[in-house]
Amino acid sequence: MRLFSNVTTGLSILAVVFTTTFPILGHSSIPDLEANKDERALSNPSYILGQYWFRKLNGSRALIDFPPAYDYLKDALSLILPQTDLYNTTVEMTFLNSTQSNAFVIPGNHLFIYSDIMEMINNEDMLLGLLAHEVAHLDLRHYERQTKHSGEELQKTLVMLGAGIAAALAGAGSDATTALWLGGIANQAENTLTYSRNQELEADRRGREYLNNAGIAPEGMTKLFQAFFKQALGRPKLEFLSTHPLPNSRLSDSFTTDTKDTILSNTTVSDFEYFRATLLAYRAGLDDSPYTYLDQKIQSNDAKNYAKGLFSYLIQSPERALVFLSKLEKHNQFTDYLQALSYMASGQADEGLRVINKQLDLAPKNILFSMLHAQLTQSKPISVSSNYLYEQRLIWRANIQYFQSKDNIPMALNYRALLDFSQGKDKTAQYLIKRAENDAHENEKSIIKNTASFFKIIKEAEKQEDLDEEKNN
Repeated sequence: MRLFSNVTTGLSILAVVFTTTFPILGHSSIPDLEANKDERALSNPSYILGQYWFRKLNGSRALIDFPPAYDYLKDALSLILPQTDLYNTTVEMTFLNSTQSNAFVIPGNHLFIYSDIMEMINNEDMLLGLLAHEVAHLDLRHYERQTKHSGEELQKTLVMLGAGIAAALAGAGSDATTALWLGGIANQAENTLTYSRNQELEADRRGREYLNNAGIAPEGMTKLFQAFFKQALGRPKLEFLSTHPLPNSRLSDSFTTDTKDTILSNTTVSDFEYFRATLLAYRAGLDDSPYTYLDQKIQSNDAKNYAKGLFSYLIQSPERALVFLSKLEKHNQFTDYLQALSYMASGQADEGLRVINKQLDLAPKNILFSMLHAQLTQSKPISVSSNYLYEQRLIWRANIQYFQSKDNIPMALNYRALLDFSQGKDKTAQYLIKRAENDAHENEKSIIKNTASFFKIIKEAEKQEDLDEEKNN
């Protein structure tokens, strides 16, 4: 039986959100999405749109919430982003659990990767090829150009974007030729199809330039298209009916691009295996025989035992997770984080603290293990800030735990509100922050008021772009 549902609960809500929150816009009211080069400024309509969708999707039951995987991808992106012209190189990341092989970006520098795609991606070069392609969409401002190209179709494009994301989460439309798409902008209007396919090819070529300039073997992108081509065999699809070029045509284009030997051509990063194993451990929950699935999909014994351990933890069997982890020959941040969580969940706090302290001895300011330490000991978290949501969530959770232990409910509510707001639970967040404001001590009111002001600024920006749910529902 399937131990994790395939994200059907709440899909109807998603569909309503994405189809009702965008009123019909006249051509004259379409914002100039290229007016502001700062991808992450509230004055940039493109960022507001992306932030809205990002918060909604991070509240989805499909969210994969395992911080070491995000840490790994942040490091992988750091190899590519310096090669781009992006004004702000912070790219938010979200992993979603699905039976569909998919990856996409949305405005405001947000990247989404679906767990199933890691069935095809079996080495780091292929993953870097995928990242380079997706980052190229952001760097080339394809969303803005697409919208400008078909201004009168903006409303249709936005609605289809929401519907496409919802369908992807449900595992629909599994044709591999649509696996790499720009934010779901799969507008079926015939006059925009060629334009979209050209964007995909442009992203392929620009992505290969990034890889070459970063000293990374670009053959990984070619291997990626080979994998898509293999998956697409037996499911013919006329290219002119697709927003994406057929995989074989992308292969042809890829092979015509000169490659070069690089210093990283034969380099493997061991953590990649654990990153891949993490996403497949979540994906295993959508399979009828999860442990057999992991045996089939993962070759390395250590990575396989880690994945089985993570899956066991996810189904609330921490003791069994520890059994799998005891078989590991080598440990790293992935395995230690899971081991600490499993010890904590099984009531072995001292053992969990031992594992955490081992990591903190190596890196005292490691956010992942610092916040885990704060949660376990109910101590005050170290003062640290982050631009990445996955790290911010860890900080907020640690602060919730700390202030609850001190019976400081207003401050605990403040951080709970921030966590809920990041997941698109706007009404709950605003209710909690009002409670916090009413009950807060004078010396803490300014902190809570700043949170309330932040919510207000975001909501007003969304209202200006016709993204206010209350107004449109």
